[in-house]
Amino acid sequence: MPKIVSGFFLIIALLLSCKNKNEQGTQEYSEQLEAVSTIKSEHRIIPLNPKSEELVKDWPEYQKFSELVDQYQEISMTDALLNSKELSEMAKQLRDSVRIERLNIPSIKMRLNVLHSETMRLADMATIPTISELSIIGENNNVIQAFSALNLKINNMYSMEILNDEVSAFVNEVMAEQDSIPIPEKKGLVILKDSI
Repeated sequence: MPKIVSGFFLIIALLLSCKNKNEQGTQEYSEQLEAVSTIKSEHRIIPLNPKSEELVKDWPEYQKFSELVDQYQEISMTDALLNSKELSEMAKQLRDSVRIERLNIPSIKMRLNVLHSETMRLADMATIPTISELSIIGENNNVIQAFSALNLKINNMYSMEILNDEVSAFVNEVMAEQDSIPIPEKKGLVILKDSI
């Protein structure tokens, strides 16, 4: 009987010690897996300038998409693939919902199409079981860059307007000065103001 009790305690001690080692090994493995499977974007999303933010403040599809894509700057591989379908649908809604007249131009539409294409590629990757991590990371960076390109174009629209206004003001000023300069007439030669 003492042999059976001591054998029983020996087996329980072995099981408990193996369980502790197994729990430590599982915890270390999950920490390593989490560290490896986190995607960190190579580039930050280019933010809108204050005037551009004012322009898109009444565009709810842009606001929702911006919120979601902001999470993709640092996201786990699993979450990126799980949310990719939603991101793709939001990009489609964003592309189809341009209600702001100043943004309803071909250059903005083109960037919205590129953004939608990149999000669709990421969503397609979620259906491929043997997709590599590098492919997912690369496509995630493409989505971030496409959204940054859209923001950059919206920002540049204001810069171009300011530049055009300044050039127009300068040209008008030069033309006003030119109109105020008297043109001398020479004998036998008539210079018409319109021909200058």
